[in-house]
Amino acid sequence: MADQNPTAGPRVVPVDLQPAQTVILQAELIGWLAGLELDLAHPEPLDDREASVREADAFRRLLTAIDRSEIELPDDEAREALGKAAEGYDEASGYVRVCAVHDAHHALLSLLV
Repeated sequence: MADQNPTAGPRVVPVDLQPAQTVILQAELIGWLAGLELDLAHPEPLDDREASVREADAFRRLLTAIDRSEIELPDDEAREALGKAAEGYDEASGYVRVCAVHDAHHALLSLLV
């Protein structure tokens, strides 16, 4: 397969999400951004203020991308920020356990047909 972007320069690609996903992502990004802004406004110094600023900027770009239905790629900082946030969400929500319990329930249900 030919390289889609042989010059490896920035490219704009569509953001085509289901409406329900858009609503969820907007709410999550706004929440994560608000938390970062609170951290940045706090008088106590952060371990890595510049990293927090970059993360907040990345969330703003993702919100803009969702609103405009297009995003400029590559955006490694946005990928890293969203990956970190998604991993934190998974840990906080017990995602691995929820999936295991769901699978167990449905495995047993499939036997009861």
